[in-house]
Amino acid sequence: MSQQPAPQLPDPARTPLFYQRGFRSVLTQGIYVALTAIVLAYVIASLDLREFGFGFLSEPAGFKVGNQWLVDVDGVTNSRITMYLVGVWSTLRAVLVAILLATLVGVVVGVARLSSNWLVARMAMLFVEVFRNTPLLVQIVIWYAILLVGAPVIQNVLNVGDFLFLSNRGIAIPWPVPSDGLWGAPDWFVGIWVLALIAVGAVAMRVRAKRQEHERETGRILFANRWAMGVFAAGALISFLILGVPVSIDRPVIEGTSYAEGMLVQPEFAALVLGLTMYTGAFIAEIVRGSIQALPKGQTEAANAIGLTGYQRLTLVILPQALRQMIPSVTNQFLNVNKNSSLAYAVLFDDLFRVATIVQNKAGHALEMFFVIIITYMVISFAISAVMNVLNARVTAHRI
Repeated sequence: MSQQPAPQLPDPARTPLFYQRGFRSVLTQGIYVALTAIVLAYVIASLDLREFGFGFLSEPAGFKVGNQWLVDVDGVTNSRITMYLVGVWSTLRAVLVAILLATLVGVVVGVARLSSNWLVARMAMLFVEVFRNTPLLVQIVIWYAILLVGAPVIQNVLNVGDFLFLSNRGIAIPWPVPSDGLWGAPDWFVGIWVLALIAVGAVAMRVRAKRQEHERETGRILFANRWAMGVFAAGALISFLILGVPVSIDRPVIEGTSYAEGMLVQPEFAALVLGLTMYTGAFIAEIVRGSIQALPKGQTEAANAIGLTGYQRLTLVILPQALRQMIPSVTNQFLNVNKNSSLAYAVLFDDLFRVATIVQNKAGHALEMFFVIIITYMVISFAISAVMNVLNARVTAHRI
């Protein structure tokens, strides 16, 4: 039986230049760069860039914004860039709160869709179908109308134990504020307390990791999450008392036709956050449901076989494995929250887009302001992506 000759690989030197992979890659990138340069040159040639610049941002703003910030600002002494940063902070607050609430709503509703209880599963399905298939702008406007028109006037405010007030002026809730405490210097010791909380949180996570490792080695349930929460709570309380209570609770009160003290959640902010939460939560719920259903049924059967409760089965077996499939899709939803926050304009919430529009109307320079808006949204999106990529790397490395 004759031996077949080994196949001869083509000689790269004899391959036509156009069919060489490296040449085609360079050619494609060159064409893309050339087209981009042509488009940019056309845009620059079409625009009058003689007045292009960002010096107008340092001029006095001449307008006010209706949202809280870290410092007091006004339109007379503060510049336009300061007012724009106020809008950026307002957007960040809304985005972060909406992401946290949407994640909570999505996990709960997604798990509820797989419930063996017929009513719970159908109610979860109804939630998803209603909020996922309704335009977000419509939802935000409806929430705003409910909070502004459906809530009682401040003279008939809904008072919950002198602790929470609800009216068409917003929701007033207690809020921690710096206190002189035992040692004085509240700003110093509030910062020290925050650092102490970070250190206690690191210790609690270490305790959780150790107990989880011991669980895997012995097969015993050691309630790692409960121990971690207990360590954090104890450390926070002890450091709070040692520093002489550096933070006190500022409870809201009503003075005339407005709230005083506490923290005011404005109807505009609440409408935007509720709309983003329900809309995004419906999509996250489907991601959670699909990720759980993609797991092998043997995982659930094995958890039942060793006597885990429903909560233990969900938190120790199902969700940790489903996270690997959830995080990439959930990251896209978080990015959508950031971009969809620009719909705050519909309820007159002074986010970065509305403040930038006011600056544009007063000072002109539309091209510059849209450039600033695009860069700002991109930076926020990149920050969200970076955090989620780190989390995804930890999950895929079996560190969570």
